[in-house]
This record gives sequence, C-alpha cells and structure tokens, in this order.
Amino acid sequence: MDAETLLDRIDELPPLPAVAARVMGMADEERTSAMDLAQVLATDQALTAKLIRISNSAYYGFARRVSTVREAVVMLGFKQVRQVAVGASLMSTFKQQQRPDDPFNIDLFWGHSVAVAVTAEALTKKTRVARPEDGFTAGILHDIGRLVLRQTMPDEFYEAVRMACNTGMPLHLAEIKLTGYAHDDVGGALGERWKFPPHLIDAVRCHHDERLTPENDGLAGIISQANRLVLHYGLYCGYDVDHGEPGPLPRDLEAVEVSCGGIDRVLERAFTFIESASGAPDRWYAGAA
Repeated sequence: MDAETLLDRIDELPPLPAVAARVMGMADEERTSAMDLAQVLATDQALTAKLIRISNSAYYGFARRVSTVREAVVMLGFKQVRQVAVGASLMSTFKQQQRPDDPFNIDLFWGHSVAVAVTAEALTKKTRVARPEDGFTAGILHDIGRLVLRQTMPDEFYEAVRMACNTGMPLHLAEIKLTGYAHDDVGGALGERWKFPPHLIDAVRCHHDERLTPENDGLAGIISQANRLVLHYGLYCGYDVDHGEPGPLPRDLEAVEVSCGGIDRVLERAFTFIESASGAPDRWYAGAA
C-alpha cells in the first residue's frame, strides 16, 4: 500500500525534534560559526548533555576533555555534530513501551542502525562517493520507517517479527506480507515530511536494493552494501536469532568489510556510540558479546 496514505491517517507521528532539524540545516550553511551552532544546541539541555558525553567517549577518543557545547562543536566539526544530534534525537523520539512478549527490541534496533551508520561512514571515507557525515546520518535513518509501522500497526508488526524469527524470512518481506507496507517506502515518505535532503531520502528508500553499489549509486549504494554486511553477520533490525556461525562472506562484500576495518571494529564503535548517546543498552546481540 502507498506509504503516504499511512502517514496521512496517523495523528500521533512525532515530528523530528526542532533542534535536530535546525542543526541539519545549519551544518550546511557556510556562514554558520561554532558559536551560532552552539547557541542552537544549548536550547535543548538533554541533547547538549548527550553531545558532551559523546564527545568525551571512546568513540572519538580525544585526548582533551570537552566541557562545553561550543568546545564539542569545535572539536567534532559541524558535520559530525549533525550526525550526533540526529542520532541522539531519534533515539529519544521513538521511545515506545515494550510489551513483555514482544520479540522486537529497541536496543537491537539501534544496534543495527548504528552498525550500518558506522559501516557507511567508513565506506564513504574509502570510496569518496559521498560525505562521511551523510553516510552516518543515512545509516541511522535507513530503517526509521520500521518504527512507524511498529507504532501505527503494532499487532501486525508484532506478527511480522515473530514470522521472521520463526521462519527465517527477512523481516522486510514479512512486514509487507502482514502489514501491506514496505518500511523503506514508509521511511522515504517520512523523510519527505521531515524535509530531509533528497540524497538522504533516496538512501533510505533504496537500502534493500542489493544491486546498488557505491561506485554507481553514491550514497544509496553505500547504505545498501553497509546494510548487507551488517545483516550477513546477524545484526538484525530489532531482534536476535542464533543461526550459528555466518556463512562465507560473498566476494563483493569482502572489500566492504575491509573498508570498515572489520565487523568487530564496527560492533565496538556501534556499542560505544549507543552507550554514550542513550546509556548502556539493556540488551545487545548475543553473538557479539
């Protein structure tokens, strides 16, 4: 079914936090100073605290301790501040009650999203077909449509996750079967509502098209291949299934893994980012402990 129709009939969809939306725009404005950006960030105390905490975390590993939001902006740079602001804000925006028997876990959702973001950031640095900050941001955003489905069609989504866990069917196919919607289309429509740049919307909408490559398709290819790599190693979106050791890595993904420093490095950086952005997750992937 048409994703726009789903968005049109729901009233409770949260907006992108105002500060994160403003930061996304300011980071691309040439005349923006560190003080300008710091003043906007300072209006959101929770986001300010997260930004300082992330700046001082092992994720960045700065020798000098950051104590103010202005120092964080100077140390990280405008572009990385955008990715931190968007990532931390979205983690706070889509907080939903977890039903006791729910196979979908929000910690594992962000684990998958941030792992794709870390992989995509590394791939952009290697291939130079897109900006690293766009790779990270698109990675964080790529499955956002899944949270919309979970919020608006909880029973159908619950059954889709159970089907994926029990049968091995990819979750995006189980979703279509049981909800009638594709989460990548929903995410693309949401990106348009939130006025994301077109290249981010395209990356969200096309992330399940495995034919895309960084060389031919830019950012959309980056996210497609980063998602493939993370899924290959069992970092599923919102649930954990023990399938034993993953099979041989497809040849075209070998270069992807090399470019991001190996899956262990991806897992380490993803966990560190989530831990500093939202506190230690209550649950992490069993095979990645």
